[in-house]
Amino acid sequence: MSQRSNPTLEGDRIITLDMLRGFALLGIILANSLHFQYGLMYESSLFNQYPNGGIDKFAESVIFIFVQASFYPLFSFLFGYGMALQKHRLLEKGLNFNGVFWRRTILLGIFGYLHAIYLWNGDILLPYALASVLLFFALMMPARGLVITGLIMVGLLGSCALVPDSLYEFGMENYTEEQIREMNPAIEFNENEFDVLENGSYSEVVEFRQTENPVFPGILGTIMFTATQAIGVIGLILLGAYIMRKGWIKDPITHKRKWKTMLWIGLLVALLTKTPVIFATESMQLGKLQSLFGGPFLTMFFVSAFVLAATTDRGRKILQPLSYAGRMAFTNYLFQSLIMTTIFYNYGFGLFNSVGVFVGALIAIAVFIVQLILSKVWLTFFRMGPLEWLWRAGTYLQLPKLKK
Repeated sequence: MSQRSNPTLEGDRIITLDMLRGFALLGIILANSLHFQYGLMYESSLFNQYPNGGIDKFAESVIFIFVQASFYPLFSFLFGYGMALQKHRLLEKGLNFNGVFWRRTILLGIFGYLHAIYLWNGDILLPYALASVLLFFALMMPARGLVITGLIMVGLLGSCALVPDSLYEFGMENYTEEQIREMNPAIEFNENEFDVLENGSYSEVVEFRQTENPVFPGILGTIMFTATQAIGVIGLILLGAYIMRKGWIKDPITHKRKWKTMLWIGLLVALLTKTPVIFATESMQLGKLQSLFGGPFLTMFFVSAFVLAATTDRGRKILQPLSYAGRMAFTNYLFQSLIMTTIFYNYGFGLFNSVGVFVGALIAIAVFIVQLILSKVWLTFFRMGPLEWLWRAGTYLQLPKLKK
């Protein structure tokens, strides 16, 4: 009789990963607080993000340096780690990984599509599903292949920061404003999005998401936009799979020196590459430097810091509450979109473009704290979050036990 694949048991979970997932949720809602309040592209020419003066500028600088472009890479790293761990555990038991992988990926893509259209177009789940197609074949490589390919992907993206601002502006003085708008569909997208989020009904917002994107209108533009996002995350996904293969998180004491080295390198490089943009927010080059180069290095720092902290009793005690949200990361991520769009969009409480960066960040932190509390209460009675349960049921073709 052949064995059947089963969901991960509660006792098999790695607490450090759950704490990191919880921390990633906090960072993502903080980073997204800019976009929930001012639009997907955060085009500052359309709004005044500093109605409260200096405190808003300070809050924006903190988000730019310590949050923006650092938590999607963290989620990507954890996604890759989790998929590699799932394959390892299934093959260790002599079970079939392929069916589980593809069912999980297809369901993730469906969730991502529905999320992007009906909740928020800043979705990352659909790009993860697309990136998973590459990950499936990458997981056939040895660990060395994973790290080399991952570093090449991250490096290629980071090299975009070498392009100077002058090249972006080269020859633009020869074009009229109308011609520039035609060449850059993102300009019209930003204006239309700003208007519909500030004044539109829910149905109008959904219609906008179905028909417009920053690349160019239509389904092809949407596919290209999503594929670009997938390319942007695949490098960190592969590096997460590599770390899982090497066992560095499972056995942090043995690899403590490596984690300490990555901690200081990550922090130093992140500060050097993420800080300059706050002094020249209009610079395309510095913007890419802080997001494509600085972001992954700050992710390296965060992962190292958490792994090292988890090796101490005091560190685990301080960080352990984050694991409640982390164990329900899928549910909490989607509910963040539901809550924040309801708070800011016109069809909800209508705070879009009104409270400033600082208050928006406070709202994001408050929402996360509520999620943390509710997650702890939920997990007192249930084994997993409701959407985790649904995702696992479809992945393993059996209904997991929900109540404790």
